[in-house]
Amino acid sequence: MINNVFGLAVRVLLSDEEGKILILKRSTHSKTNPGKWELPGGKVDQGESFDQALIREVFEETKLKIYLEHVVGVSEQNLHLIRAVHIIMSGKVMDGELTLSKEHEGYAWVYFENLPEYPLADWLQYFVNQQMQLIKQEQADNNDNPSSKSLEPWLNSLKDSLDKFRKN
Repeated sequence: MINNVFGLAVRVLLSDEEGKILILKRSTHSKTNPGKWELPGGKVDQGESFDQALIREVFEETKLKIYLEHVVGVSEQNLHLIRAVHIIMSGKVMDGELTLSKEHEGYAWVYFENLPEYPLADWLQYFVNQQMQLIKQEQADNNDNPSSKSLEPWLNSLKDSLDKFRKN
């Protein structure tokens, strides 16, 4: 049996002032996830911190300068010989005009709840499905709690997880 090697990738939920998230469409000629939509980001180089890698990757892919806020999740992707672990962070654009690299052929700013309408990379589809389930569960549990509605959708599940952790 051949064991998979784990590789680290970093991604960002970049949100604009309306709460929309930037997604990028991979080139149809890409080796991984051709024609699929994904979050900006990529591999961490040896000796590079994951926040440095994410800032570098986003700039290479979009020419946007960003700042990072929080870790919001993780997802896995099984490739031929590598199992990629995607650390997903939240962030905002500081500066720049969006210009795509050759790695991508399209972009869109979409609300989190509309992500399932796009053909997503499998790792992102898994993350979105998990978050949507947690959001639905939290909305049902906290139907009349106005403070939870003020948080960005992907942070709701983190708040709920931390609240549950503190209770135990």
